[in-house]
Amino acid sequence: MATPAFAGAWPQAPGALQIIVPFTSTRATEAYDSDGKSQRRNRYTKEELAPYIEYGLTGGVTLVGNVALTHERSSWIGKTIADRSVSRIEAGARFALGTWQETFFSIQPLLAWHGAESPSDPFASRRGDIDGEIDLTMGQNFKWLGMDGFTDNMIGIRIRPANRPSELKANLTIGVRPFERTMLMLKSESYVAFSRGGGPTPANLQSNKLGLSFVRELDKTVSMELNGMASISGRNTIKERSLGFALWYRF
Repeated sequence: MATPAFAGAWPQAPGALQIIVPFTSTRATEAYDSDGKSQRRNRYTKEELAPYIEYGLTGGVTLVGNVALTHERSSWIGKTIADRSVSRIEAGARFALGTWQETFFSIQPLLAWHGAESPSDPFASRRGDIDGEIDLTMGQNFKWLGMDGFTDNMIGIRIRPANRPSELKANLTIGVRPFERTMLMLKSESYVAFSRGGGPTPANLQSNKLGLSFVRELDKTVSMELNGMASISGRNTIKERSLGFALWYRF
């Protein structure tokens, strides 16, 4: 049975290549304060094109990479800030650990280089910063009302330099395939920041977002995705809404 493309906990077959090309438009006119209360703020917009690649090196090792091209616009203390750049380049590998309790586990270390020259977020990484991240991914298949389903969850830690807050993150996905070539996914993305020393950046950064995604297989090698995501809570972060479109290619 043909199934839509999916990038997640499971490895790519040796020699298999998957490329996902998403475009996302993000808007925000509110932000969360340090108490988690929503407040009005100057308008923030971001458009991002971020191709993502997975390549099956061996049966248990999948190479991963991502390049993000970003255009941001915001106002900060009465001044308009705009930035158009290669905002980040990420590269790493996912190593299969095996199955336990019907759940497939992998570990994924990666490095992220930041290229934004004047990011709108005053707490963001700066041009030339390199972050290190390690993630644990967990995938499981199930049946629900006769439909094939899956969960694909990731927990990880990202270490950031220059006394900027590091992050604990958790991305949770549950999906079902109501039709042979169609996949629906409910997604949750969360992170909480913590400081490793007495830097000037507040440590109580927190963000929780919830989203929906529709993926339709167009043919054996190409799928299309439509998605939306919105902030549901946070601290010292923007309250954002985003819409996205992506093409998935498999070779």
